[in-house]
Amino acid sequence: MTFTRSARRRTRLSQTTSALALVLGIGFIGMGSVQAANLTCGTPLRIHTAKDTWSADARYASAPQGAAVPLRDDYQWTGGVGGWLDKTTTNHLPEASELSGSNLTGPIQGDWISFGESPSVITDGVVANGALVAGRVSFTYNEKITIANNVNLSSIKIRGTGGFDNYALFLVKPDSTPASATNATNWVRTTAGSGAGMENDAAPTLISLDGDATGLGFYYGDNTIGFAIRNFASADTSPSNVTGVIADFEITADCLGAPAPQPTTALMCPAGNVAGDTVRIGPFTTNARDWKWTWRTNAGQLENVEQPLFDSYRFRDYFDPTALTGTDATTARWISPGTTDPASSDIPGVPYPAATGQSNGGVNGSTFVMNQPINVGNNVDLASIKLEGRFGFDNYGNSVYVLPAGGTASYGGQYLPNIYTAYSPVVATPNIAGFARGQNTIGFMVDGLEANNSCSGGMCALAAIAQFDVIATCTGVDPVVVTPPVAATPTAVPTLDVAGLGLLGLLSAGVGALALRRRNRSAR
Repeated sequence: MTFTRSARRRTRLSQTTSALALVLGIGFIGMGSVQAANLTCGTPLRIHTAKDTWSADARYASAPQGAAVPLRDDYQWTGGVGGWLDKTTTNHLPEASELSGSNLTGPIQGDWISFGESPSVITDGVVANGALVAGRVSFTYNEKITIANNVNLSSIKIRGTGGFDNYALFLVKPDSTPASATNATNWVRTTAGSGAGMENDAAPTLISLDGDATGLGFYYGDNTIGFAIRNFASADTSPSNVTGVIADFEITADCLGAPAPQPTTALMCPAGNVAGDTVRIGPFTTNARDWKWTWRTNAGQLENVEQPLFDSYRFRDYFDPTALTGTDATTARWISPGTTDPASSDIPGVPYPAATGQSNGGVNGSTFVMNQPINVGNNVDLASIKLEGRFGFDNYGNSVYVLPAGGTASYGGQYLPNIYTAYSPVVATPNIAGFARGQNTIGFMVDGLEANNSCSGGMCALAAIAQFDVIATCTGVDPVVVTPPVAATPTAVPTLDVAGLGLLGLLSAGVGALALRRRNRSAR
């Protein structure tokens, strides 16, 4: 078949358009198969139970390793004392709408979702057979809850009204955790509702969970949520022993703003300073973006092996820096490796990577350093430099670490406050030796008392928090400001128009032809 030039162009365009449409179609298919509901700061996300938007992990008693049982929404148990609550006459409890911006008033939305009475369904779940929670049947929302990195995980709250047959736990399964990085995880966190819990099917029950009191298990990215129900009467359903759930609830969260950059002002006295004057720079604050863990203890010796730090973790007894207000308000965050096995009250309730070398018997087990160096000017008394601010350490803060550029690190002493249930009062360290003119890396020598972070129940935490200024005494000498050389401005490269590009192409072709002729001549 012979094509004209224009026909070939049309054919190529058609092929390209078809291929593009196929790619876009595949993309839309993929996008449609993965649904997510974004949890936006300050905006309640409302969810209610329905057959088409929820699933369960129960299996038929006749096929315990078979496919999951589909849900029903047309069943209403009438046994017991009055049977299940009637959704058409049930209103939200007043406490369900206590969160800012809530719309949970009036009749509840949603349906009872269950398996009916027959055939018999296993409710005593076996994890090896697909159950999310052992000994329970889990009803999960099909859309995943997506949490952006600017959400304060400890601020997540859930309020609503529901009915539960029988005992329900709120379930969260994050797609990834700090311990799993970007890989899928099987971590599941279940939490009982506050107060009377979620245990009543005949009357409306309050759904109430607070992420600042309990580690709910949410983490950044996608999260599966639901209710894990324990059918206490039997391991299987029957006409006299059914199970189900109805729920209408909202999830809310507050934003956690990005920490301000660390100050870059030099520790230098102004012109006209008098000997004995004080100069101060700051405040410097701890956060995982600007700090790192550089030294750990191995066989009783410090070794330079960097391990990750996080500022989303909070041990159950740590004070919450985001809750401080007024003159106590701080932008500092707890920095910690977290723990591999968090307790139910540890925030945010997810596992963190294993870390070792946290302790050297209580003194100088690890070193947390700030990425931003302190630039010390020419007219401060080096022997007078100190830190002043508020601190917190778990278990022990020992001393300030100093490493001048091209020099030797120094540290020593035990003068930092050992406290983590509250911010320390404003304290000043002793004068710190080891600073030199120019850039100096600073940090804290800390000790977690336990060698690693893998103790059961999260009892091996290591962490630090600080907001501080660096201060020094002036010598009376005027400052010497060294201005860095200005890089030469590169010569601009002229931009060729269409005619210029065409001329360049002709010249290139001519040069190529000339070279070919020369090669042919030499070959002769």
